[in-house]
Amino acid sequence: MTSFVDKDGETCNLLKLAELKPLHEKDPNILLQTIVAGQAEIEHYAAMIIYKCPNCTHDKTYDYPGDFEDWRDIPQKHRCDVCNLDCFQLQVTKGQLRKVLMTEQGETNPIHLTGFVYGDNITKIQPGTKLNLRGVLRSRKKNAKDMTYQRFFDITQYNFTDDKPIIPTEDEIQGFKEMDKTEVIRSFAPHIRNMFLIKEGLLLTCLGGVETDNTRGDINTLLLGDPGLAKTQLLKFVTKIVKKSDYVSGKSASGAGLFGGVDNLSDGTRIGKPGSVTLCNGGVAALDEIEKMNEVDRTYCHEIMESQQFSLRKIGIDITWEVKVSIIAAGNPKKSRWNPELSINENINLPDSLLSRFGLVFLVRDIPSMDDDLAIAKHIMQVRRGEIIPQLDVEQMTKFINYAKTIDPIIPDDVDDVLTKWWSELRQVQQKDESLSVDIRTYEDLCRLTQAYTRLDLEELSTKDHAGRAIKMLNDSLQTLGMSTPGERNTSIMEHMDKASYIRFVFNTPISHDQAVAKLMEKYNWFSSEEKA
Repeated sequence: MTSFVDKDGETCNLLKLAELKPLHEKDPNILLQTIVAGQAEIEHYAAMIIYKCPNCTHDKTYDYPGDFEDWRDIPQKHRCDVCNLDCFQLQVTKGQLRKVLMTEQGETNPIHLTGFVYGDNITKIQPGTKLNLRGVLRSRKKNAKDMTYQRFFDITQYNFTDDKPIIPTEDEIQGFKEMDKTEVIRSFAPHIRNMFLIKEGLLLTCLGGVETDNTRGDINTLLLGDPGLAKTQLLKFVTKIVKKSDYVSGKSASGAGLFGGVDNLSDGTRIGKPGSVTLCNGGVAALDEIEKMNEVDRTYCHEIMESQQFSLRKIGIDITWEVKVSIIAAGNPKKSRWNPELSINENINLPDSLLSRFGLVFLVRDIPSMDDDLAIAKHIMQVRRGEIIPQLDVEQMTKFINYAKTIDPIIPDDVDDVLTKWWSELRQVQQKDESLSVDIRTYEDLCRLTQAYTRLDLEELSTKDHAGRAIKMLNDSLQTLGMSTPGERNTSIMEHMDKASYIRFVFNTPISHDQAVAKLMEKYNWFSSEEKA
């Protein structure tokens, strides 16, 4: 417990929820450190009731806070002092309140406490915000026969205490500007060897683009590929350098836990309770094993990734939360290894409507190589010995990202022409069946990547060089999936070959007869039933 003097000169006790004891009841100088985990609908309560006798002219007024310290003590019935008859309510003056669920952040077993917000403040407190709350702790029995008391907190004052971004000093900013920006990328997850392209893409995701009234600025990124290639470690590193972020495994999380749902308080009140992703508003949410999520739960991602809001429509609950968050997800193939002969949908259980919302998609494959394997093993040993020292540590990376996000780059017309030209050429390239769709979202992601590169260089005006790097990033990410891009043809793609051309390709490399038949049947089904026989 910490004591301090507030602006009115009164001594207040700053407590955590776990430190609240029965001796603190009715103490008006209690200040709590909490985070709002949910809220109920707006309700009314009786602040004053005037009772009148039906037989005589006698009346009785009960007023809060004049006659009572707690509005719950106002009698709901009154008998006339003269006639001893039941009086009727002549007038009821009502106030408004809202129940909120308060909890602790970062605790292993967080404690929850129901709070009551009054007056005009009821619309200002939103789930996910950190608060210092001043008020009175109370407890009451739910039923007269109960042996225990339920506690709650009447909130009288509050202050927002959301963690302010850690901004670097002027000397650190100058050092960032003079630094080779490739060193920033190398400082991203230095305990993982290579994967420079993916690290660069994840760093751009953390930086993001500029939000407008009609378009989001956050970039969504998806990592696909064989297990055991440090995808989880990359996601967890993101949560270290972005303050408002969280790592969640899709295998163990539900839609309500990830995005939001309805919870019932001990008094029966239904409240809307935001999930982990919703609480990351303004940051990054890392979803591992996204393909293992329940299909119904996964549909919640669509609204958040595109419109950046989450709508909760249940009986008695009608809430829409703002969720401006970048989604970084990782997924493993259905089988133990990624099969390059199969399409994305055949390799991983994700719908096209969800895949199209990711601006960057990277495929990581585990291809055995003695030299690479030995280099990775050596790198792991160097990490264990503490010999890998990046130029920027975690705190400096956080400062760099926070400062870079204060810059709002502008894309001039000549730079936009470069992006538009390449995007239109990409649209004309014919892809194999079930490839990633190339649509207007692709162009918007190109703009976001260009602005992210501008932020990486700590500049305010995007150049053709930034556009070229954004194009190369998207180009390289598409090629990891075997897609064709303007100006070059990926030899792993066999789209729009006639039968003779494809047969020549199949037998170009010596393979067995069974392998050749399997390729022809699975890919194009050119064999008739007679030929199969």
